[in-house]
Amino acid sequence: MKIEPEDKQAIFEIVAARYFTTQNWKWLNLRKDVNKILKAYDELNEQYASYSYVSKDWYVENMGSKNIHMCSTWDELKNLVAFLNTHASIFNFLVHTGNRKSFCIVSDSKDLNETQANAIKEVQKLGYNTFVFLATVPEEIEFQLLQVRGVN
Repeated sequence: MKIEPEDKQAIFEIVAARYFTTQNWKWLNLRKDVNKILKAYDELNEQYASYSYVSKDWYVENMGSKNIHMCSTWDELKNLVAFLNTHASIFNFLVHTGNRKSFCIVSDSKDLNETQANAIKEVQKLGYNTFVFLATVPEEIEFQLLQVRGVN
């Protein structure tokens, strides 16, 4: 059976997520969860509007959503959200290795298209590292369908 491109992409993401987890890295699948970051940003703005005597940096640092966006300051979060609003679909993961935050593309090719290359340049200006997680999946997979008969 031929493996379709969207199935390959899903397999790549599973393998990458497993790798990040075994490395004890924090990660967020941007294909599935980018809205969590945007929602956390909106909630932080709402909290600040209600209690503006507390700094936005304090909210970023102390809200429960910090494990989602992984930011420490208001400016960092604001820049991340602005970047995600235009380039989120280019990347598969936001990853925190413990030392540095990175954006990750999962692929079966080292070759980046122009859109990916431009997004990488933009995110590096914000201080993020970038990497490509390369994986290989066969074009076809063999399988058997076995019939199991019940006892009468």
